[in-house]
Amino acid sequence: MMSRYLLEIGVEEIPSDYIEATKTQLKDKFKKLIDDNKLTVDEIRVESTPRRFAIFLENINAGESDELISIKGPSAAIAYDENGNPNKPLLGFLRGQGAELSDVVVKDFNGSDYIFIEKKEESKSVEEVLRENVYDLVKSISFSRSMRWGAKSIRWARPIRYFVSILDDKVLDFDAEGISVGNITKGHRSLGSDHIEISTIDEYEGKLRENYVILSSKERRDLIIRGLNKINMEKGGEFMKDEDLLHEVVNIVEYPTVLAGNIDEKYLELPKEVIITPMKDHQRYFPVLDEKTGHLLPYFLLVRNGDDNHSENVVSGNKKVLVARLEDAKFFYDIDTARPLESYVEELKNLTFFEGLGDMYQKTQRLMDLTAKYQQQLNLGEDIKEDLKRAAYLSKADLVTKMVIEFTELEGTMGRIYAKESGESDRVATAIEEQYFPNSAGGALPKSITGIVLSIADKIDSIVGLYAIERYVTGSQDPFGLRRRALGLINIILKNNIDVDLKKLINDSLIVYTEKNGLPFDYDTTMEKSIEFIKDRLRNLLIDDGYRYDVVNSVINSDDTNILRIAQRVAAVSDFVEDNDDTLSYFTRINNLARDRSLTEINPDLLENDIERSFYETIKSLEEKPFQNSEDYRNELKLIAQTQNVGNDYLDNTMINVEDEAVKNNRLAMLNTISNRISRVFDISQIVR
Repeated sequence: MMSRYLLEIGVEEIPSDYIEATKTQLKDKFKKLIDDNKLTVDEIRVESTPRRFAIFLENINAGESDELISIKGPSAAIAYDENGNPNKPLLGFLRGQGAELSDVVVKDFNGSDYIFIEKKEESKSVEEVLRENVYDLVKSISFSRSMRWGAKSIRWARPIRYFVSILDDKVLDFDAEGISVGNITKGHRSLGSDHIEISTIDEYEGKLRENYVILSSKERRDLIIRGLNKINMEKGGEFMKDEDLLHEVVNIVEYPTVLAGNIDEKYLELPKEVIITPMKDHQRYFPVLDEKTGHLLPYFLLVRNGDDNHSENVVSGNKKVLVARLEDAKFFYDIDTARPLESYVEELKNLTFFEGLGDMYQKTQRLMDLTAKYQQQLNLGEDIKEDLKRAAYLSKADLVTKMVIEFTELEGTMGRIYAKESGESDRVATAIEEQYFPNSAGGALPKSITGIVLSIADKIDSIVGLYAIERYVTGSQDPFGLRRRALGLINIILKNNIDVDLKKLINDSLIVYTEKNGLPFDYDTTMEKSIEFIKDRLRNLLIDDGYRYDVVNSVINSDDTNILRIAQRVAAVSDFVEDNDDTLSYFTRINNLARDRSLTEINPDLLENDIERSFYETIKSLEEKPFQNSEDYRNELKLIAQTQNVGNDYLDNTMINVEDEAVKNNRLAMLNTISNRISRVFDISQIVR
């Protein structure tokens, strides 16, 4: 028999950024519940709106799948007396299992006879499994922040107000600490009924729709996009594409209707970013662009949580809010641009960077020194020296402008705009903005040389400074966003093929902290933990990119601190281990026999036979070339692999650990020569086979 189940979790409005993770957890946990209880299901579908999560279980296997199990009892030696009558141990075992003497089977267990009984283990019904586990499953959902309400033990992102629980069109009750469990759901907060009776699972979504709730997030998304495109055609523009904004809007409305409003063209005199930020980040509106020029048009598109009744009033109200924001922006912009950007630098002395690490003016001074050091380290031309110094000096000036104080998302962006207004060069202005790139996962990376150097310096300064004062990132604790900064640093290095030693970057930063801040710290600990933190981010990035964890570990666990070289080696080793199983066995054989890696001097006079001399000549013929890219590492592995046939022949016919110490060390030196070449690329012992 196949069953269907519907669970709706009715909640207070849940933040949009919690929704997708919660849906994933619900699906995974219901899948595990079904698997653990030896049931099957054709489909687990999870839908959501800001006020509910709905889980549909389609075609759950409700048939009994009884399994025959053997239960071990006492040994046969003590189960019966000398006359073959059951003893107390056997009788007690049978009572405990509810079995009879006729159920007894004697079987061998580890060489001795034991009493067993065999019986069917009855599986629980779907009804029993759900009734006993659904509430605990819901309780187990985790959030970055959660709350408790009433006297209940459950913690959730927002209070749960009710459950709809229907199995095969009948209410399936369960204990939920007094939270209502039944077949009553709620519609749209203002347009729908707050008492909707669900008689069958099939009518559930339809009744919600009648009450202005569209359950499917995909359908809401499609409706929003159609509405945006429809108005675009009417206005002759194109709404600004923003997946993050679209995703957020989908998850904050239950019944979307797209409306359009207009703004005074005088606001278009402001920089585009100044208009877009209040629209998108604060009001969740979609700006409209001219299709040909890409310039902003004097319109905004909003998604209403409801129908189009009284739409004029809705648009008017939203316009008032937006205009107030734009008036503030215009006021701030006019005040800020009345002074050159460099005049704000002194005010950074009043803005703390981080307790224990000084103020933003000191950070500016550190960045000036650090970018100069990095220019030398990266062998960059002298032509960028002055622009880099100027960009570092002005890098944080916009943080004390009124615009950025009000709209913190515009840090860097306003720095670029105000730098241009102040007559600074394009190089300087661009670098000021690019220092924060990437500012989101998958975000744009800095493109200009000055921007790349300043961005690296800014990220290293923050990571190293916080690690110097032992503000380590642990578990979910990352209050200063160091993980994002480290990933940004890694991506900048990898995408631009920057061949630089991470240890040197950190060392320069520690020197600057000492010179500019007089910061006391444990050098070795700070260096070690900073490198470990950044390399851990690199490890996760490489694994996320599809590389095997053991391949990544075989490279990254070495002392190498060159991010680019580590990534190149991982790529080369990954290709090699997939297609060279026999060679890996040979490499492992060499690695297991090699000892005291400092023994590498081979004395040809101690070679005793033709096989040994052939192996020596093969080793001696191996070229040594510098490593410049992944292909060089691949070629190195192929080169070493060429010793495989003669090497295996040598090992098959030669005793390494002979009594003659000189001969033994000579043979070890040959093995070490190969082993050391392999270890320059990866640690063969880390590979799982």
